[in-house]
Amino acid sequence: MKIVIVGGGKVGNAICRELEEYCDIVLIDIDPNVVEMLFSQYDIQAVVGNGADVNIQKEATVEDADIFLAVTTSDELNMVSCIVAKELGVKHIIARVRNPEYRNSVDFIKSRLGITAMINPEEEAAKKISQILQFPTAIGVETFAEEKVHMVSVLIEENTFLKDVTLKEFDESFDGKLLICIVERDGEAFIPKGATRILEGDIVHLTGSHDDLNKFYRNFKEFNSPIDSTLIIGGGKMGYYLLRELTNKKMEIKLIEIKPETTEFLSETFPDISVIHADGTDQDILDSEGISAYDSCIALTGIDEENIIISIFSKYRNVRKSIAKVNRTSMLKLIGHTELDTIITPQRIIADKIVRFVRSLNATGDTAIENLHTLADHKVEALEFIANEHSKGIGIPLMELELLDNTMVAFIFRDGELLFPSGKDSILAGDRVVIVTTHNNIDELDDLLVK
Repeated sequence: MKIVIVGGGKVGNAICRELEEYCDIVLIDIDPNVVEMLFSQYDIQAVVGNGADVNIQKEATVEDADIFLAVTTSDELNMVSCIVAKELGVKHIIARVRNPEYRNSVDFIKSRLGITAMINPEEEAAKKISQILQFPTAIGVETFAEEKVHMVSVLIEENTFLKDVTLKEFDESFDGKLLICIVERDGEAFIPKGATRILEGDIVHLTGSHDDLNKFYRNFKEFNSPIDSTLIIGGGKMGYYLLRELTNKKMEIKLIEIKPETTEFLSETFPDISVIHADGTDQDILDSEGISAYDSCIALTGIDEENIIISIFSKYRNVRKSIAKVNRTSMLKLIGHTELDTIITPQRIIADKIVRFVRSLNATGDTAIENLHTLADHKVEALEFIANEHSKGIGIPLMELELLDNTMVAFIFRDGELLFPSGKDSILAGDRVVIVTTHNNIDELDDLLVK
């Protein structure tokens, strides 16, 4: 499969990293330094030039591409690039469009320009933050089965009740209604067994319904109440989309923004929310605005280092939940989860969506990927499929299926009910099946079976 990507920024970089082993990639970027860097870093071809120029697209042989991605920082350049690619005959076209002014015209633009999908990293990240605020103790939250089932990751600390508990004991405590499906330990990730004992410092990923997860969280005594207030630092595009997500929730919200024109725009757009013109990276400002009185602090400035410092400072001021937007995740290895609660990386979220789309097209069967999340620093994937009558494993007890190593059926969502299957259970046609695996070449349900 051939993919042409216009734009070698953070999103383009992430897509190259995720797809280089699956596809033939041609990158177009106007900056020769960016092109040289990505060409040397990944197994791709690259062209220097304007992605909206038909001659540059022909040089990149766009007419032979299966998928065209326009992910520069300019919405208009992305849309014009897509028009050119469509005229050259590309079937599947995806454009990055971030400006809130285009939000209400998405369907119109897609239909008129022939765009397959429009992606918005900031809006997707805002939705993710809104989900995370529902689970105060979680480091991260992923959703499946049309947001009816969640997978959350939790850091095991000294006083956490899960410390030194085996999976078998955990299963008995929650009547089999929750499942721990991944354990991160000492930089590695593995799929645990019943005898696995949870240790201090582990990050565990567990899944269940919203109600059952809430029952689980009541065991975290210091976090047994919902997030009722939040202080947001940074009012850019992600700040705008986050306010849209949170305005209908019963939550006290204050946003601090340093740019006067952005402050004025947000104040007019969201008159019921307190928007303050100030430098939210100034600790004196944070104290004067009462940071310690808020349940959560969300740092969304355009500078990673500032967001990290704000997040750490909020913990020192005893804010229960801190969330930081960080694009350059390599620096996080120097800090770890002991100092930070939750990290949001917009390009990582969008890369997952694009990878899911590409791998679905790459599937040869009828049970292609419906949902995909990369977890544990890319070491594990959680994939959702809808089974049909043509799947090889339909109707066969799981104990009789020979699955790939380091792979488990995490849960089955059937007729509105969540099922954590035993060896005697079978996958039926119409089931939503979520698989957790350390393999990264799974494109359809049948790929899980040993050939």
